Amino acid sequence: MDDTVYKIAIAGLLHDIGKFAERGSMQVSDEFLNNNAGLYQPYYNSHYSHKHAVYTAAFIDHIEKFLPEEFNRGGWGIDDPFINLAAGHHKPETPLQWIITMADRVSSGFDRNEFENYNRGIGYRDYKKTRMLTIFEGISTDEKWTKNSLDAFNYRYPLKELSPNNIFPAKREELDRKQADDEYRQLFDGFLSDLEKLAHKKNIPLWFEHFDSLFMIYASHIPAATVGKVIPDVSLYDHSKMTAALASAIYQFHNYNNSLETKQIDNYEDNKFLIVNGDFYGIQKFIFAEGGNTNKASAKLLRGRSFAVSLLSELAADMLCREMGLPQTSVVLNAAGKFTVVAPSTDETRKKLVNVEDKINGWLIKNFLGEVSIGISFVAASCRDFVSDRFGSLWDRLSKESEKRKFRKIDLNKYGGAVEGYLDGFNNDLQDSLCPYCGKRPSDRFVEEKDTVLKEKGSACKICRDHIYFGTTLVKADRIAVTTVDANIFSNKLMEPLFGQYQVSLDVGGELSQLADEGKLLRYWDISGSGKDKIAGNITVKFINGYVPVYNEDDNTDESIDRLLHGQKSEEKKTELFDMIRDGVPRTFHHISKWALNKQDDGKYCGIEALGVLKADVDNLGLVFACGLKHNSLSRFATLSRQMNYFFSIYLPFVLKTKKEYNNIYTVFAGGDDLFLIGPWNRVIDFALDLKNSFTKYVCSNPDMSISAGISINRPGEPVPQIDERAETALHSSKTNEKNSLTVFGETVNWSDYEKLEKIKNTLKSWFEMEYFSKAMFYRLNHFTDMATMEKTLLEEKSEISMDDLSCLKWRSQFKYNLARNVAKNLKAEEKKRVLNEVEETAVWFSQYGGAMKIPLWQILYNQR
Repeated sequence: MDDTVYKIAIAGLLHDIGKFAERGSMQVSDEFLNNNAGLYQPYYNSHYSHKHAVYTAAFIDHIEKFLPEEFNRGGWGIDDPFINLAAGHHKPETPLQWIITMADRVSSGFDRNEFENYNRGIGYRDYKKTRMLTIFEGISTDEKWTKNSLDAFNYRYPLKELSPNNIFPAKREELDRKQADDEYRQLFDGFLSDLEKLAHKKNIPLWFEHFDSLFMIYASHIPAATVGKVIPDVSLYDHSKMTAALASAIYQFHNYNNSLETKQIDNYEDNKFLIVNGDFYGIQKFIFAEGGNTNKASAKLLRGRSFAVSLLSELAADMLCREMGLPQTSVVLNAAGKFTVVAPSTDETRKKLVNVEDKINGWLIKNFLGEVSIGISFVAASCRDFVSDRFGSLWDRLSKESEKRKFRKIDLNKYGGAVEGYLDGFNNDLQDSLCPYCGKRPSDRFVEEKDTVLKEKGSACKICRDHIYFGTTLVKADRIAVTTVDANIFSNKLMEPLFGQYQVSLDVGGELSQLADEGKLLRYWDISGSGKDKIAGNITVKFINGYVPVYNEDDNTDESIDRLLHGQKSEEKKTELFDMIRDGVPRTFHHISKWALNKQDDGKYCGIEALGVLKADVDNLGLVFACGLKHNSLSRFATLSRQMNYFFSIYLPFVLKTKKEYNNIYTVFAGGDDLFLIGPWNRVIDFALDLKNSFTKYVCSNPDMSISAGISINRPGEPVPQIDERAETALHSSKTNEKNSLTVFGETVNWSDYEKLEKIKNTLKSWFEMEYFSKAMFYRLNHFTDMATMEKTLLEEKSEISMDDLSCLKWRSQFKYNLARNVAKNLKAEEKKRVLNEVEETAVWFSQYGGAMKIPLWQILYNQR
């Protein structure tokens, strides 16, 4: 890669680091500030403005020992001092400095006049006391936006580094100057402390990715702009990363066209950019693939396949960037199998996009036989298209291109027809020539004879073996190394390198300095951040590893062992359980279902052993991106996308890990705007309301932001594709109802009604415990629920009603008769009369909720069975 591209990208990411340094009270002498003010600061109305620019220079100059040595010496890329590139964006003097200036403008969504007003500091605020607003509070899908005033917004993000608790906005509070100063100083000191520890300073691409990650952790809640009329709801991190991406593309465009001149760079009309969208097609089929013995190692395969989706998406974007000579900061969005890259609009770029797509899909076709593919679409854009009043149109064009691309997921001219050589890959000498896990690919001889990943010796194809490797190792792995195929790394690695050029290992530790120095360590990630309160480390953090319950020493108690062996206490099962506890492997779905049982006073268990499967996603998110924001910009879109992803990829794993009642809920996937969880059926139902309430809090109770969920109840031995289908059907019912809903036991209700039904459940449960109702009476109540539902259906229909159907109208009289005969039998007359009056309220519930009364009733019945 051209060194100048990295030089410009890093300058773009660091161009506003001075805002952080100045607000964090970095020690800079008056002599340095005065001597360099004229070099970096605009001069307007007899004074220098934008002091942060000279602080950017001071940051690069003063802490050079923390930074790669190239930053402060000549001979790195085109001969324009790095310090001037980063700090000169408000007073550019060279073409390369003008590239950073233009990228800064475009990232902010400014046209030339808007930027000049911003450059003059018109509309001063107390920048240290200004806290970042949340985009969620201002979203409106019917153009009823919050006013452009700080006082109109009630929520602010805490000025703290990223953590599961700090990502939630809090109610606005007035800060005094000392508190504001202390918060910035503490944050900046933490940043410098972790910056000093960053690995791989001798490898610029690796170090740059680590720095980008660290900057994200510390600058995601720092407002990018605190002057003018700008609403401070975009983070310093997102604005800076967009500047880096745009600057890289602008440089490559002009370098390709031999037009590195200030006048050409300052042109808003030329199509300098390609906005590239990548989309992983067939994610559901990939994760929940049918064929073979799909229940064999089902938990490990699910986990491994889900992780593989995230990894393939990351590396497809990586492959694009490497082919085009762009750094990782050019990937501006990446979540849930979709990514967006800012690239230069050149003929060479277009050819490379086609070549990379062919390489990726050639590998996917070979290994997944047409079930999955990655589609790449793009649109050309000018600087003018990024201005706030036109950005919506640009995004709409990209969305339409992406939709069109979905209709040609596979190039049938190239890949249509029979798969050549498919039958030649099978070896009848193996135990199973056809992979027993997927039932599609041929088993591999090395896997059967020598590989150590499979717990039980047997056959498997390379792909399923790799997915089982992921699923087995992820629960213990903290780091993942992505290397070239020829790198001499650890014994446990992929049998089938991804896209034929990425080797991956999770059995890693240390800095891998030798591999980095050889240029063979391509990416190095800390994947332990999900579920942790402290996220920052000395390498790149990736939130692609959700929470998985594993066996631990807490299971080695008499009570736990008694529960886990309930109904199957053979010596063989006992030995197998002890081995799993010793090895700390992921809990099996069968054992997860055991945690749905309820222990009674006599030591026996009641309830059903079943799994609850929850699928959920955010409602109308496409509409929110299309028309929910009053002021559109690439930085604002990136901030919204990233913050949405944080709820699912940072907060939810933390809740599952730290709340004891949810410790047995298994994350299949959680990221982007959706999630898929499997756990004890009753704990999953309990979690659903916590999910809704925490999401509502996260989006500041904005009624235009809601989430829908569906829950299915399944036996632990059911095939995985069937489990997925039933949960997907439940989610679909919630989405087609009125959204903002939950479906469970086949009944769909909005969240408001569900909260009321939860209170009804608690009341019914208390009546059961006080022996007002017998278990038999609860079963009769279930019958009355069906009758009340039928009555409601008849009354709403306008067609003819048969006489046989009219029998449902008798439910009230039958209900009252059953109450009189079966409720509170052991109580005296006066007390029984009082109880009867109390429980007659149940009839009102049946009339109001109809079939939805199954939700509280069935929970009680299933828990007592």
